[in-house]
Amino acid sequence: MPSGENPSPFGCPTTPPATFAMSEVNITQDYGAMLIGGLLAFGLSGCANMQFIVYWRQYSCEAWRAKSLVIATWLLDLCHSAFVAVALWDAIIVPFGDMSKLDNIPWSVGLAVQLTAMITFIVQSFFAYRIYRLQRKRIIVVIPIVALAFVRLVAASVSMGEMIRLQSYTAFVQHPYTNRIFTLGLILSAVVDIMITILLCYFLRKNRTMIKTTTRIIDTLTLWTIRNGSITCAAAIATLICWSVMPQNRIFLGLHFVIAKLYAISLLATLNSRTRIRDGRQQSTATDGPLPIVFPEEWGNAPVISRTQRGYSMRLDPCQLRAGNLKQGQSIQVNVEQIVESKFDDDIEPEPTVESRTEDSAA
Repeated sequence: MPSGENPSPFGCPTTPPATFAMSEVNITQDYGAMLIGGLLAFGLSGCANMQFIVYWRQYSCEAWRAKSLVIATWLLDLCHSAFVAVALWDAIIVPFGDMSKLDNIPWSVGLAVQLTAMITFIVQSFFAYRIYRLQRKRIIVVIPIVALAFVRLVAASVSMGEMIRLQSYTAFVQHPYTNRIFTLGLILSAVVDIMITILLCYFLRKNRTMIKTTTRIIDTLTLWTIRNGSITCAAAIATLICWSVMPQNRIFLGLHFVIAKLYAISLLATLNSRTRIRDGRQQSTATDGPLPIVFPEEWGNAPVISRTQRGYSMRLDPCQLRAGNLKQGQSIQVNVEQIVESKFDDDIEPEPTVESRTEDSAA
């Protein structure tokens, strides 16, 4: 019997306890981290699908530019979930029992990293466009954000190519070029999120007025901005820390699976929140000033409500007002509602009669 092997009760050699313990630790930190991250990513993908359904039901008349953005994000999220599922199958099921393949990088991992970068670029470009509209279409502040987001996309593309070429986690981690490129991508993702959050909060607070309703809406938008930016930035920073401190395991990869879902949810939730914000705006008084531009007009399909001085309100459907949907001579449906204010009889003071007037004059 070779040295280093312990005999079993049936006379067959078994794996030494130290080797078995080391293998168990590797499976826990590698396959276990990937599995947990993949399952969490699947759950968040379900949330993104629900947000997509809500968007399609509430904003079906929106311009095709907005629809294309949402559809592209949703399809990329579905493709990302498919590649994550393939990566888990190739990493856990296919090499089951063969510990020599523990270090292999499945081809779908690199594609999942690339799709994460694509979703990140789309979402960060959308928020950069919001900054562009908030500061009255001055592009000087937006250029650094878009440039850094594009560099992050290029870094992810290089990382994907190296993962597919090397096909080994050890070689990918120890290679100085790929190590720095992957680190640069994570750093840029967090930096761009911080820049977007700070600039959006700054321009929103700059548009605050003394009107209570407008101030409340701006405070709500500021809170949404901080939440979205902090969640995605925290996920990127957590992935960067695990990659820098523990590159020998796959914990960073499990966290990386989740980043794409958080970006997709942040975009869809931001678009779906417009209805609630506009409902709060419509309940304001007529003396309120204009709301600063947060979403351009072509991004929304909320009904336009105007109230006349005689108590009539007119509701115009923007689906009919779009130039592309109107034909020459086509009629536009306008719903007119009359607002009637009523009082109880006890609140109405009776008019004085002739007898009461006579008594008052005699007194």
